Amino acid sequence: MSSREHILAKLRRNRPQGPALPDIHAVPFITFDDKFAAFQSLVRNLGGDAVELPAGGSVHELVAQRWPQHGRVADLSVPGYEQADSPHLWNDVDIAIVPGELAVAESAAVWVSNADNRYRSVYFLTQKLVLLVPRHAIVDTMRDAYDRISVREHGFGGFISGSSRTADIEQSLVMGAHGAMAALVIFI
Repeated sequence: MSSREHILAKLRRNRPQGPALPDIHAVPFITFDDKFAAFQSLVRNLGGDAVELPAGGSVHELVAQRWPQHGRVADLSVPGYEQADSPHLWNDVDIAIVPGELAVAESAAVWVSNADNRYRSVYFLTQKLVLLVPRHAIVDTMRDAYDRISVREHGFGGFISGSSRTADIEQSLVMGAHGAMAALVIFI
């Protein structure tokens, strides 16, 4: 046994016991009378927007009204959409329309996941991200969301909220620094 292995084995044997985890069910959590209104208000504060698709409305018409001048649109909500074997093939996507599994009113976050990892780079390379979420799939808190989601063994999942932005010490705000410059959540 090397000295490194000896030291690591000794550390493992003498590891202190951590504190007891708190009972998350002991404290009442937030509930919203109107989950959509809470989500919409918060996502707007984060630089995004949320709308409900009108009855008989089209996602593509709604997107075209919002951004009439655009380049390449990648609609990944359509089964069998073009395959991208390399993440670099998404570098010129102006608008990406992607399915979201659920939305969280507390944080204005949308859970996105896919089983084969093919599309995850488009979430961050696109200029405008459109997330499609079923109307019934909105929960109050992140705790409620974690009760409903699962990350597939070889899949990808993450919460996306609002448009990407960052600011430096001089408070210079930069939109799209590490993701989409604009985000639109459409409840369908």
